[in-house]
Amino acid sequence: MRRRLHWLALAGVLAAAPPWAHAQQSADARTSKAVRKDADTVARQRAEVQRLQHDVAAQESGSHAAAQRLRQQDAEIAELQRQLQAAQQGGAAADKGH
Repeated sequence: MRRRLHWLALAGVLAAAPPWAHAQQSADARTSKAVRKDADTVARQRAEVQRLQHDVAAQESGSHAAAQRLRQQDAEIAELQRQLQAAQQGGAAADKGH
């Protein structure tokens, strides 16, 4: 009788194991899906960060180029002002000589 109870208890434990195993597999699947979702989110965010970094670099490059053009224009304006001043002084000196 005792052996029969042991076998019956063992059979009950073995019968209960599959639902527990299935629940564990289901939990593992949910965790795996959540990890994949998080990894996908991180990958998208990294791609967005790289795109933004590229955009910032392009804007900085354009800004540096514009600043260089402004410096060049300032130098040209200063040279033209010197030439104008020299021409005005030369014209005034010619007027006095007449």
